[in-house]
Amino acid sequence: MMKLRAAIVRTIAGMVPGLVRDLAGLGGVGLVSYGAWMIYPPASFITAGILLIAGTLLISLANRAAG
Repeated sequence: MMKLRAAIVRTIAGMVPGLVRDLAGLGGVGLVSYGAWMIYPPASFITAGILLIAGTLLISLANRAAG
């Protein structure tokens, strides 16, 4: 039972840095989009879409390079 708990804790601890990075990225997209909305409301949707597409492309390129 203790080995199972230790394995679960290690698994969760290994996932935390990735989750924090992803949440920070989404928070950044949200803040940039909100700033664009303050200037011109439709610009927020365009900005958010472009940032999310760019992020997805960067992740896919990194995954391709990793193997």
